[in-house]
This record gives sequence, C-alpha cells and structure tokens, in this order.
Amino acid sequence: MQQEMVQIIWMDYLVFINSKVVGSNNKVQEFKLFSDLVNRCLVTVPTRYPIPFSTADYWTNYEFHNKVIFFYLSCVPKSQHSKTLEQFCSIMPTNPGLALRLLQQYWEEGTVQILKLQAKMFTYNITTCLAIWKIAISAECFLKGQREVHHLYQRAFQKLPLCATLWKDQLLFEASGGGKTDNLRKLVSKCQEVGVSLDELLNLNTYRTENKNH
Repeated sequence: MQQEMVQIIWMDYLVFINSKVVGSNNKVQEFKLFSDLVNRCLVTVPTRYPIPFSTADYWTNYEFHNKVIFFYLSCVPKSQHSKTLEQFCSIMPTNPGLALRLLQQYWEEGTVQILKLQAKMFTYNITTCLAIWKIAISAECFLKGQREVHHLYQRAFQKLPLCATLWKDQLLFEASGGGKTDNLRKLVSKCQEVGVSLDELLNLNTYRTENKNH
C-alpha cells in the first residue's frame, strides 16, 4: 500500500510538472528539468519486490515504470519516439513491455530491418517472452530469412520447450514452405517427446477420424 501511494504521488507530480512546461516561456529549460525528474523517478522507484518467506527470490514488475515512460513519450514529438524508447530500453534491457513498445514503433515507422535486428537482440535479453520470439520470427519471414527462422525456432524451443503455439507455428511454417512429409512427422514426434500435444491446435484428432472413415 505504501509503495502504491509513492507511485501515485510520483505520477501526479510528473503530470503537474509537465503542465508547467506547456505554459512556460522557457520550454527547453523546463523540459530538461522534467526529463531529469522522470529519470529520477525511474531510478528511485524499485522494480524488484521480495517474495514472501524467501530471502533469495524476488519478482519484477515494470508496470509503473512503463506507465511513466509512456506518459513521457506522449510529451515528446513523435519523431523522437524511437530514440526515446531506445534510450529507456538501454536502461531497462529486460523490460518486456518496453521492448514490445519499441518494436511496435519500428513497425509503425516502416523500419522492418531495424525491427528485425532489435527483436533478435531482445530474444537474448528477454528469453521467455513469447511475443518477442514471435515478432523476431515474423520479421525474418517477412524479409525472407528462411535459414534464420529455423535458427530462431531452435533457440526459442530451448527457452520455451512446452509452448504449444510455438510448435504449431513452426509446423505451419514448414508446411507452407513445402516441407517434406517425413520432416513434418519428425517435428510432430519431437513435439510429443517433450510432452506437448498439438491435437487440439491442429485438429489432428479430426484428421485421424476422417482417415479411418475412408
């Protein structure tokens, strides 16, 4: 409760200071003070919280920090959004919400090549975020990087071996590329070996029933 109150006070204060920037005759100086205050807020408010009954473990929550960053983003020109997000990502390289917002910005700007490179970089820092893996893979598919797509799937399964949608995506990718039946069967077998069932996702049970009827 105390931490929530601190966050509310910080947010209200930032909104107040920004309103002073809007009405100031010296906007450059006032905005610099506002930017410094935002950075101070991000540094002083913790993102790590202890887990009850454990002295070694903790959980990370970037929700408030992202709220502050996205508010700050609304105060800067759109032409500076990418640069601003990149700066914050360098400070918080394991922040998935911020990473996804930067990738969205690249897509809106049409800089797919940069999106591809940045998404791949995020897969090393934020290894368990499915959305980032999917974006990295989609960017490679969009740019026809077939070999790299296979490599990304291999790396993704090392981190998310039980993710059924990821297995399904690779099966569909292989099938759409004219993959050999034997290779597809091997992929299904490998999926089953790790304990993931794709029957529901791929309607395999229906397919088997129809085959038996014929």
